[in-house]
Amino acid sequence: MLYPALAIFVGALTAIQSRLNGQLSKDIHNGIAAALISFGTGWIVLIILCFGLKSERTGLRNIWKAVLSGRLKRWEILGGMGGGFFVATQSITVPKLGVAIFTIATVGGQTVASLLVDKLGISPAGKKHITVPRIFAAVVTLFAVTIAVYPDLSNATISLFAIVLTLVVGVVISFQQALNGRVNVVATRPLATAFLNFVMGSIVLVVALMINLGNGGSIGHLPGNLWLYAGGPIGVIFISVSAFTVKQMGILNFVLASVTGQLIGALLLDWLAPAAHTSISSYLVTGVGMTIGAILLGRYFEGRKR
Repeated sequence: MLYPALAIFVGALTAIQSRLNGQLSKDIHNGIAAALISFGTGWIVLIILCFGLKSERTGLRNIWKAVLSGRLKRWEILGGMGGGFFVATQSITVPKLGVAIFTIATVGGQTVASLLVDKLGISPAGKKHITVPRIFAAVVTLFAVTIAVYPDLSNATISLFAIVLTLVVGVVISFQQALNGRVNVVATRPLATAFLNFVMGSIVLVVALMINLGNGGSIGHLPGNLWLYAGGPIGVIFISVSAFTVKQMGILNFVLASVTGQLIGALLLDWLAPAAHTSISSYLVTGVGMTIGAILLGRYFEGRKR
């Protein structure tokens, strides 16, 4: 139960990160710049830890040696670009779609792609057959997320391009998590894996911000609330823990557990620190319960088949 608990925990942190980055984006009027600032605060933590701790320096050397020797293919180290692509896409599509449809499309892309990733054996957990229990858990989880965000659907607008882009980014995130797991097998240190992710993700965000500013975008004044800069360190925790747990769980199980954590985190946020015009809804509570039930039933029936 340790690994599912860790996946649920980092999923809940993701909900907090979304709240913080969303507010930062609102304050400076630029979502891509907010994402890059978030990456920057994560960079500070990673530089201190990865270059300050001998074990993490060893992890970075392991990655470098593995790339030079061919043990780690160059395409396998590009997974971190998925994180940059995710936050860049989020800043572009959420204003067009609303959070509800963005969440549904992302989870849809992740759950479907996670079945394929496990089938192909891209993650270090190896190949996992597409079984009825796994399909059941994926479909019910997507349905549960739809129910959880149902009250927000009336505020969403439809843009076919934005929906397709969001589905694609969900697929990309599943592959990113699998590649992170492969890198971590070589690095043996999750923080070193996270450092590589932040390098690759920052490249994507810098390019995206340059395009944004070149097309007339601007950046407002930075807020004084230091909590709004905690998104980066939370991202470090998410990437490190996911790289560590994917090998044990496989992509689909990790995605389902982390989505459960996101819903639980959203529930707790709406209860303990509600944003303007938000409250705990029966839809959200029902969605959380359905997701947990789907995962437990899926794991139970899959366990009986072994």
